[in-house]
Amino acid sequence: MARIIRIFKTLRNNWKKTTFGLIVVSYGVNYGVKKYRTNEMLKLYCEEAKTFGDAPLPIGAPVRQITVVLNPASNDGKGKAEFEEYCAPLLYLSGMKVSVVKTESVGEARGLMDVMDNCDAVVVAGGDGALTEAVTGLLRRNDSGFAVQRFPIGIIPVGKLNNIAKSIFKEYKDDRIKLMAEATMAIVRDYKKHVDVMKVEVLDDGEKTPGKPVYALGELKWGAFRDVDERIGKYWLWGPLKPYAAYLFGAFRNLTWECESRFQYTVPCDGCRNCMTNALQDATEPKYGSTAQNTRWWHAFIPRAKPVKETKQTKDYSNIINPECGVWHQKDFSAVEFQSLTENNLAFTPPNKPKHLEVNLGPKNISKFDFMKEGWLRARTGVSHIHSEKIPVRQFEMIPNTEERSAAESDKGEEEKATDVERWYSIDNDNYEVKPIRVTILPDAIKVFSASTSR
Repeated sequence: MARIIRIFKTLRNNWKKTTFGLIVVSYGVNYGVKKYRTNEMLKLYCEEAKTFGDAPLPIGAPVRQITVVLNPASNDGKGKAEFEEYCAPLLYLSGMKVSVVKTESVGEARGLMDVMDNCDAVVVAGGDGALTEAVTGLLRRNDSGFAVQRFPIGIIPVGKLNNIAKSIFKEYKDDRIKLMAEATMAIVRDYKKHVDVMKVEVLDDGEKTPGKPVYALGELKWGAFRDVDERIGKYWLWGPLKPYAAYLFGAFRNLTWECESRFQYTVPCDGCRNCMTNALQDATEPKYGSTAQNTRWWHAFIPRAKPVKETKQTKDYSNIINPECGVWHQKDFSAVEFQSLTENNLAFTPPNKPKHLEVNLGPKNISKFDFMKEGWLRARTGVSHIHSEKIPVRQFEMIPNTEERSAAESDKGEEEKATDVERWYSIDNDNYEVKPIRVTILPDAIKVFSASTSR
């Protein structure tokens, strides 16, 4: 008893060391418990994947082949290690033939998809940007109609934000490791569904030929909140508080406080004679693989791909008339934030019937205090809390007014203003210069591996 009393006196007299020691021990115990639970969870996933690998194939059935496009720079270089620890073992245990291609530069995933061949699926291991590159490369192909059926897309979320994966695998969005494991097992289980794609085109301004379109799965953002989100990584010294620091200091920086634009759009349509006649005609025509993709001499000895007839469109729309279909409406706006969302974004408001994009226009202006408050709420909950006008659209054109400047900018010197002219959109977290654009919803454009076969 006396010994115990002496121990407590020693701990009390050295309370600083005692407190530090308790913190270290608590952290170690918590880390050990978390590691143990993770290993047990991965063990179960490995056992399930092995059942697929051990199952005999039907006579004459080929082994599934997948190509993994891995971005080793994702999540500040941690993506490669996460893929190898949590995802690759499941793929190899499943019995599939797995080829891994590591990208080394921006845009390489897009180029790889342009020449992709000899596999049954393409898996993108990276963030939202790498996924957008892959989808853009797939839909830019000359044989895109055939390629989207041939190459379903797997999503392994080893990036920093992974917003698209969190939307497709909603149940696991708050557990990063389980999200990666479930996304990988969706490929092993071969669960697929169709998802919408947003096509973004730069409008011809008469000065130069517009570039090729970009195809996105999640969102297009413009405005002050986008600008701060882009700068969060610069506050890495703040650790887990860096989003709060970014909004605290960003509120007094040169942000896009006014998204001012001429805006015109068409409303969604469930299908009518005006919009579906051409779609029905295209759906009944056979689609072949592009000969432009196969130009080497030895391709002449490979049997030509059989035509793929799409029979999805079966309803007769010839007698359905929608007077609003294809009619352009104009709504010029000035707002602190602009968003265009597909159903693959967590912020999208269901239902998605008829198929549409959700355009959100933020308030015309916002005080710096309210801006910080809203930013902190978004950092904590991931949800917008400011009132925004929601407009469902099938297609829209936006011509930004880049000549206007905020009041804060008007007080600067000419030399400083010249360096702040550039404004940016974010398309699935990749930056694109603000220009006049046309954005169109492509319903059910591609197939992705998902948590279940249900829509």
